[in-house]
Amino acid sequence: MSDLVRILFVDDEERIRETFSLMLEDSNYYIKTVSDPDDALTLVSESRFDIVFIDQFLGKRRGLDLMNQMSEINSELYYVIITANGSTDLAVESLKRGASDFITKPFFVTDIIKSIEYVDKKRELNKQRKEMLSTLEMKINEKTEELKGVYFSVLSTLAQAMEKKDIGTYGHSRRVSQQSRMIAVALGLSEEEREDLNTASLLHDIGKIGISDFILGKQGSLNEDEMRIVRSHPQKGVEILKPLKQFESILPAILHHHENYDGLGYPDGLIGENIPFLARIIAVADTYDAILSKRAYRSASKHEKAIKELIVYKGKQFDPEVVNAFVKADERYHQIIGDEREGQVSEG
Repeated sequence: MSDLVRILFVDDEERIRETFSLMLEDSNYYIKTVSDPDDALTLVSESRFDIVFIDQFLGKRRGLDLMNQMSEINSELYYVIITANGSTDLAVESLKRGASDFITKPFFVTDIIKSIEYVDKKRELNKQRKEMLSTLEMKINEKTEELKGVYFSVLSTLAQAMEKKDIGTYGHSRRVSQQSRMIAVALGLSEEEREDLNTASLLHDIGKIGISDFILGKQGSLNEDEMRIVRSHPQKGVEILKPLKQFESILPAILHHHENYDGLGYPDGLIGENIPFLARIIAVADTYDAILSKRAYRSASKHEKAIKELIVYKGKQFDPEVVNAFVKADERYHQIIGDEREGQVSEG
């Protein structure tokens, strides 16, 4: 064995503890014996052990109960229950509750050695199984990320193609992603949250693929039926992405990016913090870009006006925390975006 197997023996009879130690004194094991269950718990919490032999009856304490307490401290421990009561029921109960082996008193050195070898082999097999499963999981995750990249590339291309049909919207998703990333940095979001936000921002309007070119490219205002169809794009986006498990985490952001903080948005009229946080971020970035976009029915506005409008509607349409983070973010970044965007054809 590459590592010395460390064994803890718990029994309230001194003679039994001494016998156990003598039986294994010439064996290649580290042995520690203890009589008190609480001392055993302390030892397990402070030192490394591999196998614990526990007498089933320790005064008023039961060995199986002590085993469960030890497992809460160290889930990697393996157990052998020892008892003078060699009933089948107790043996079955011990194995059901997590013991790896069961020995009856009086025991002999061959019984102990065989039990240690059996449990240690079980430990090694379980270790190999965990390593194999870990390797398999890693490979599956690698393939999942690879597939996610392929799907994302295809969907992003479709989203950009869709934006070309909607007058004034080309590049919108990319710009919303840029603004969302800026907000994410200001709010201190985790790397995982930033990745989800970036993906959701780029795909937030993917549902518009299912909306006719006539409606998307219509000059002037939409009628009630047309507006209802356009407002269905969050649900359509979820329908497109739902079969792809890799995008499961961003579905709430896609579905709810048109909810209003005061509950007057769509599709579900969610209020305040009931709206997914990433959706609240996209809502601000989406509106900012829409205000700066030239449309068939209105001209583009300037950066300063867009910021003022976000401030006016914070707490109503927008999460105040998100608006504040956006407004207080790097001023130079805002200026660069404003200089590049003002007066240009863009989207909303």
